[in-house]
Amino acid sequence: MKIKMLLVGVLCLLASCTTVEQVIENKEVYCSGMYKGVRAVGRSALSLTTGVIVPDVCDSIDAIVEEENAEDGVTKSAE
Repeated sequence: MKIKMLLVGVLCLLASCTTVEQVIENKEVYCSGMYKGVRAVGRSALSLTTGVIVPDVCDSIDAIVEEENAEDGVTKSAE
């Protein structure tokens, strides 16, 4: 039973990593003007009703890519 739960956990982690990589690869789709506007409306409504502030996915993608590039020693001018 424990092995099955561990296997399910590992599979979920692998699937989430794949999803993040797909989002990064398709940044131009997720960060287009229309999608950014729709997400901004949703984030504003969430912030007003719950007080939870959610960062935009484009900002998160930029931060992740910057962090990965810093680990690899890549500078912005080299991109």
